[in-house]
Amino acid sequence: MNKVVAFLFGLVCFSSQSFAATVPKPYVPDEPVMAVKPKPSVKPATKTVSVVKRIAKKPLSVAKTSKIKPSATKPVKLAQTTKAVKTKIAKTKIVKKSTVTKVALNSTQRLNKYSRVQKNKSRQLAQHIDAKPARIASRAYAPVKTSPVASPTRVTNIPLTSGSPFLDSSSALVMNANTGRMIFGKNAARRTPIASITKLMTAMVVLDAKLSMDQPITISNADVDRVKKSSSRLEVGTTLSRYDTMWLALMSSENRAAHSLARTYPGGKAAFIKAMNRKARSLGMNHTVFYDPTGLNKDNSSTAADLALMVQAAYRYPQIRQFSTSTEHDIISASGRQLHYKNSNALVREGAWDIELSKTGYIKEAGRCLVMVADVQNKPMVMVFLDAGATSGRISDARNIKNWLERQPTNQLG
Repeated sequence: MNKVVAFLFGLVCFSSQSFAATVPKPYVPDEPVMAVKPKPSVKPATKTVSVVKRIAKKPLSVAKTSKIKPSATKPVKLAQTTKAVKTKIAKTKIVKKSTVTKVALNSTQRLNKYSRVQKNKSRQLAQHIDAKPARIASRAYAPVKTSPVASPTRVTNIPLTSGSPFLDSSSALVMNANTGRMIFGKNAARRTPIASITKLMTAMVVLDAKLSMDQPITISNADVDRVKKSSSRLEVGTTLSRYDTMWLALMSSENRAAHSLARTYPGGKAAFIKAMNRKARSLGMNHTVFYDPTGLNKDNSSTAADLALMVQAAYRYPQIRQFSTSTEHDIISASGRQLHYKNSNALVREGAWDIELSKTGYIKEAGRCLVMVADVQNKPMVMVFLDAGATSGRISDARNIKNWLERQPTNQLG
């Protein structure tokens, strides 16, 4: 048995060696041979295409995303921008609308002003033609109280509850015309030339003499200004009634008219000047002196406090109140031309204030001057402004004072 097994084992080993000897060895070349790429089969190609498709899809999706994101954010910014633009446009439209409204209002005001001026002009001319001195008295005026004013030496700056207004005028004073109570003062006791404010005293002296207002007065060479060489449209040889002569002197500050009033006074110009100074003393104007009836002489001087007394006195004359607050007046000159005169006070011409008396003045030495009686909070207020730097300065001062007075308690205004 053992022999048989050994025999079989030996046979198997022999057979294995014989089979290994018969199997050929693989060929190994001496030089490298280029490998031939096998043709891609269908399956690998499909994989490659799918991979390419995936790669192609990925950038596309990224591109879409990049486009979508800006488009998603832009509408938000656009909406905000649109809203801002709309707001800006709306504001612009509102501004334009308000501007148009303002222009329309100004046009309406100008139209109303023109109608009012024409109406006043017609009334004044009709009065001048149809009636004589009685036509002045026919105008309704409120009664005027005549309380004394404090002594000029005691007048200083008198501020009230709120801050005092800034004024361009060197001297100023505000006073209640009825009660004589001082409301505001600035250098009110300082003496200064008063220019054509003088003409208020000229008118009072003429009216006090009770001369005929219908008496004709002819402008002569003696009425020509040889002091300041000022011009005048009132030609030598022009004949006017005393009524018209005083009208031009007060409304338009016509120097030749004012001088002719003094020249035709009983006793002549010298007597007239004496009457002016006598009237000043009777009113308590102890710091005032007059040398001529026009104000062209720089030696005509006074203080704001004294002029407040003079304005308060002139306020009692209906003729002075009417002439000084007229907006315009026409006359016929010596050459036959119709001359149109306007009020020298811009506030009277505008017609926005209730002004009951007005007079302007200017020479180089006096600066721009203005006196008025204007209703503020239903109270007649005397306003005196002396030595302002410009015409606009005295007008601005009047506006500032009026605005300031309107902020004061009524019981503080006398």
